[in-house]
Amino acid sequence: MARKRDFYDVLGVQNNVSEKELKRAYRKKAMQYHPDRYKGDKTQGEEKFKELNEAYSILSDFQQRQRCDRFGQAGNEGIGAAARGANPSDFFSSIFDNFDIGSIFGGGFGSTQRTRRQQQGPQRGENVVLDLSLSFEESYSGVSKKVKMPFYKPCPNCMGTGGEPDKGMKTCTTCRGSGIQEVQHRSGMFIQISREPCRKCEGRGQVPEVRCKTCRGAGHSGQREEIKVTIPKGIDSGEAVRVQGKGKPSNTGGMPGDLIFRINLKEHDTFERNGLDVYMRLPVDYPTLILGGTIQVPVIGSKGEDNTIALKIPGRSNISDVVKRNRTGFTRKIRGNEVSGDSYFVLSLRIPKKITKTQKELLKKLQLEFNHKK
Repeated sequence: MARKRDFYDVLGVQNNVSEKELKRAYRKKAMQYHPDRYKGDKTQGEEKFKELNEAYSILSDFQQRQRCDRFGQAGNEGIGAAARGANPSDFFSSIFDNFDIGSIFGGGFGSTQRTRRQQQGPQRGENVVLDLSLSFEESYSGVSKKVKMPFYKPCPNCMGTGGEPDKGMKTCTTCRGSGIQEVQHRSGMFIQISREPCRKCEGRGQVPEVRCKTCRGAGHSGQREEIKVTIPKGIDSGEAVRVQGKGKPSNTGGMPGDLIFRINLKEHDTFERNGLDVYMRLPVDYPTLILGGTIQVPVIGSKGEDNTIALKIPGRSNISDVVKRNRTGFTRKIRGNEVSGDSYFVLSLRIPKKITKTQKELLKKLQLEFNHKK
């Protein structure tokens, strides 16, 4: 069985590519390999286009991309296969969402002659991404947080449509049901025409026959919901927590989108994190570096607990030597098993601000002895 190409290679991007650059790369490749435009063998063009859809469907989803980066392409095998089997025209339309695919490619390759905004029936609301900052301690132990939604709850009477439920909808006269309107922007002698979602129907293509009496056509209740989100322990910066059905309400009476919390860990005064491992620069006095000894050191833990352990410093240690303590880092569940990281202590010299006369004399003797041995 032939090995699959790396998803990043398929799209011609690096693994640190931004969401905007990823979408731009997909658009460029999609125009090149769409079977209605591909100059070479049509079967080959269709296969390349499906491969492109599979790669973009994985990398454009934050959680799937994280899973792919961590476990390779096998971690998203089922999802990627579904993308390959999807209607390429539908997938393409979801990226070029303000264009008529039939007008671009002349009606071939399953063209529907309508944009996504022209589809009939209730449409799902949009996903909403929010940034959520956590302390190291909150990440270590897991936490529940109350979050107030940045948008209003849908009207309970019309469920977001803005119209009376039993009165139905009618075609928008501004966009004639397309959901798109052309807007002219004048700049000196020039006029620029852009296609934008219709302002009257908000891109739905339809408006209510009779405005909702409860919300007066607004589609929302005027109240923001407060939800409780549970963050699992061990989560790291750049990861995300998805809450299904708590995203932006649909304005056509469909299901709400999802709410996605993008995690950001605040900087810690003592520790640095790398995966599940924790690093700390540990100042040690000179006698302990030379003779060795056991000292109490801090480790990451839950807030309010005594998070210290006894650490043995080997004799004749040097500055920047690293002492490791197993299973004292972050802990999280991976594939059903609890996995713990380690703590790494990078040794540095702790110099006292003041020394006694006796200590000074002893250091001078030690200095003379070292110089004599040289």
